[in-house]
Amino acid sequence: MTNIEKNKNTEKNNYALCPECLSRIYRKPEDKKNSKIPLITDSKKCSICNNLMLNKDKLYNIILKKINLLNIEFDTFLIACQINNQTLIKNQQKINKITNYNGNNDLKHAIRRDMTQMLVEKLGKTVDYKNPEVVIMIKVRKKAYKHNPYYEIKNVNIFLDSNPIFIEGKYRKLVRGIPQTKWPCTECKGKGCEACNYTGRQYEDTVEDLISKQILKMTRGNSTKFHGSGREDIDVLMLGEGRPFVIEVKHPFKRKIDLKLLRRLVNSHSDGKIEINDLKYVDRTRKATIKNSSVESYKIYSAIADFEKGVTSKDIAAIEKLKIIEQRTPIRVEHRRADLIRTRKINNIEVERINSKQLRIIINCQGGLYIKELISGDDNRTKPSISQITNNKAICSQLDVLKVHIPI
Repeated sequence: MTNIEKNKNTEKNNYALCPECLSRIYRKPEDKKNSKIPLITDSKKCSICNNLMLNKDKLYNIILKKINLLNIEFDTFLIACQINNQTLIKNQQKINKITNYNGNNDLKHAIRRDMTQMLVEKLGKTVDYKNPEVVIMIKVRKKAYKHNPYYEIKNVNIFLDSNPIFIEGKYRKLVRGIPQTKWPCTECKGKGCEACNYTGRQYEDTVEDLISKQILKMTRGNSTKFHGSGREDIDVLMLGEGRPFVIEVKHPFKRKIDLKLLRRLVNSHSDGKIEINDLKYVDRTRKATIKNSSVESYKIYSAIADFEKGVTSKDIAAIEKLKIIEQRTPIRVEHRRADLIRTRKINNIEVERINSKQLRIIINCQGGLYIKELISGDDNRTKPSISQITNNKAICSQLDVLKVHIPI
């Protein structure tokens, strides 16, 4: 026997396999009998799984305990596995080489497959590889986990992560002075200071907060993210049927809530500031449709325009003929919007005289048109503007959104 052969035999004797891992490497009974790696004995542990595959019932019990402890509700799931034990990883590689095994049924795949089957059979849950409601992460490391109740698998722990839920609806903003989403304090940039009463917020209430307070209680979620079909200015009301939105609830432990109850709670606890309607569950793709719907949508506004000089019937006729607007990014938002020239279409304008220097203008237009600048001209950045065509400087003293229509 050569020295190389002696070294190989010595190396083989350093390893032993449990029946589960042996079966993964050797599929045929005759191959198992002639295995180059012996089975484990009472004094040894499996070189690949450290006897984890012999204690799958205990692993299942830890998963079940974590699910019950968190009281997390779900129908679909996915098992993930992370091996952070370099000794086991290297052993697997060396044993594969000794046994000439080149398959892909390694320890990680075996754990995922077997535990998935147990959850399906014992809990009646459904595995979903694309969009699971809950991801169950099994982590295996070298060091023992402090709170693992089983000595045999003390180096294993379970982590649960609940994927977001998405709820679509429409909101009406009934008072002025409320932004759609959080504005960081201008003094401290959100860190908290005396000016913002250490809240980090420029405004105490937001549309998102008024909805989130109730939705987080009901879903036991971690946080929310608000996706609106555009946004109105802080001093603008959102009337009519409301503005479409999708609210994303992150890490919810309760996924199925009574949306009619949610609507009643939000509307009754908002002190008349907002109302929400038409709530329904949607999938992840809907948030992108809502957020990117501005150009495809049309919106109807009611604006009051105040003029420096008296407005004639000829001026009103000229305003009602406005159709195509070239609008450079307004000065008031250029710090947070790309400096572009956008072309927007006006579908219809109706004008009502309030007095000689004041008009109420109902504007049906393509989404993305800045109405305040349509009236003022914004230092000639909006062409044509109402100020320009009437040769009469005007400002928008009040603005309300009457309708936001987006494609279904």
